[in-house]
Amino acid sequence: MRASAPVPFRALLTVGLLCLLASSMGLLLIFGPTAYAKVQALGHVTYHEGSYRHLRLALTPTRYLALRGGLLATTLLSLGGLWLLRRREPELLHREARQLRHEARLLGASLRRTWQQLGRGQQVVFGSLLLVLLLVRLWYLVYYPISTDEAASFDYFIHEGPVAISSFYPIPNNHLLFNFVCWPLSWLSADLRVVMRLPTLLLATAGTSTCYLLLTRQMGFRAATLSTGFFSFTPLGLYYAVAGRGYFLQLVLLLAVFFAAMALWRRPLRPRLAWVVFVGGSILGLYTIPTFVYPLTALSLGLLLRFGGQQQWQAVGRLALAGASVVAATSLLYTPVIAVSGLPRLLGNRYVEPLSNAVFWPRYAGHLRGLADMLAGNGRLGLLGAAGLLAAWPLLWKWVPRQRPLLALSGLLLAVPLLLMALQQVLTPARVLLFVACFGSILAGVAATALLNWLRVPTRWQLALFLLLIGGYEGYQFRRQLPPWRAEQRQEQLMQASYRWLLGHGARRVFLASPQHELFMHHYALQQSHPPALVTRADPHQTYDFVVLERDAKNPPAWTQPPFYIPAYQDGYVVIYRRATTP
Repeated sequence: MRASAPVPFRALLTVGLLCLLASSMGLLLIFGPTAYAKVQALGHVTYHEGSYRHLRLALTPTRYLALRGGLLATTLLSLGGLWLLRRREPELLHREARQLRHEARLLGASLRRTWQQLGRGQQVVFGSLLLVLLLVRLWYLVYYPISTDEAASFDYFIHEGPVAISSFYPIPNNHLLFNFVCWPLSWLSADLRVVMRLPTLLLATAGTSTCYLLLTRQMGFRAATLSTGFFSFTPLGLYYAVAGRGYFLQLVLLLAVFFAAMALWRRPLRPRLAWVVFVGGSILGLYTIPTFVYPLTALSLGLLLRFGGQQQWQAVGRLALAGASVVAATSLLYTPVIAVSGLPRLLGNRYVEPLSNAVFWPRYAGHLRGLADMLAGNGRLGLLGAAGLLAAWPLLWKWVPRQRPLLALSGLLLAVPLLLMALQQVLTPARVLLFVACFGSILAGVAATALLNWLRVPTRWQLALFLLLIGGYEGYQFRRQLPPWRAEQRQEQLMQASYRWLLGHGARRVFLASPQHELFMHHYALQQSHPPALVTRADPHQTYDFVVLERDAKNPPAWTQPPFYIPAYQDGYVVIYRRATTP
């Protein structure tokens, strides 16, 4: 297959300038017409972190002027750069846009051929697997309890609108791009299953279907089926394909960048489309959640080793230019956060906080075992699978040379994040490494197919075995997740009931000392036209209608106990005390 001509540096520079232009103009539409006082009002937004808090903003009139001036200057400079490129080469933009559209049409035609080349039975399996997956995800959307993170994302950011989404960062729960995706639905509904979860379900459905087809084109139908089925039915794969958190949006963007990187590795017929997807997907992934830097580092390292190993120095230069474009556009997109909330808020993520040698190394092995359990749905399965892939990888590199781009990049996506964790001395949460389960499943699909081919198992029996494995794994995980789901659902029902009880008994001022109830009762109060005043820090000069304490709370404040307050309501999680009447 003849490779297309390399992408001119000017064309790649044009992509970078267009990304800067789109980013600066988008932010100007938000902050250009927004008065300083409205942005300053973000300091009065209540958020929860141990108790109800208000963020002390870094914003000053000078910083706000610099933010708007910088956005305007970037817009003008980007336009100026594009004008100079067009003046130097008048047909550049039209020619590159025309070739980009042509490459996109070729890719679409290639995917249609992949579908048409599947047998009738394979098409039925393809559609049936996606249908079952959709039904299971719909069940999760409707019945799985709303998490604290989903409620917080809605209350502190989406509910407050674009200014808050793009600049308010009191806690690292503001996954900016995803919250922007959800924001339009908040005009229509306050139901978190509609606002937060419906966009995730739609993105996950489209992303899974497209990835399944791309993997079929790359790996063959059987391997793609096993890979898609295994990952999609992992506990985290199912939950984040529905939960309103942005991790599956990040995964979809990563898969797009991954397939673009594989195309660049192979010197494709469609290099322009690959570079545009690599640059654009990386910017959007970083804007969704900054931890996208983990997989992006792995993919960039893979391309650098490939280009450098083959002495393709011009390709190394293009990679450097693409990286500079990603860094510049992403930095620009986060400037409102830095100007309004402050750089320490953006960088001070306690979930990925570096630890000392004395703390990190004794806990690292145990943390990896915990990650294996979370990512694979079973600790032993995760550890055995990781060991098996580690042992099989060199053999696969030798036996299936056609899959070397996939093996190299997937292997780096599994290894580099663990190496970065050790170098940073950070115990990264499992949700950040959701992509490790995805690409581990992809490698498992390659390995299982190669093994069965080596054992000369007929192809129809291979597919039947894979479907049996997927079905058994799905049933096992569903039974395993059912008890905690019931417990969480019961807790959600009791929290709603306790809040309704407070409203029904005329609560006007309530003191809360139960973290879960503090967060959710604040969320419930946002839906009320006349909510009670909720506080988490006691004022000695103030009396409260009710006090909400955790059940079996240790050392509750003496003033919340009889004879000052007496029990009036209790469930499995809280006891509500009402103020005693004066005789």
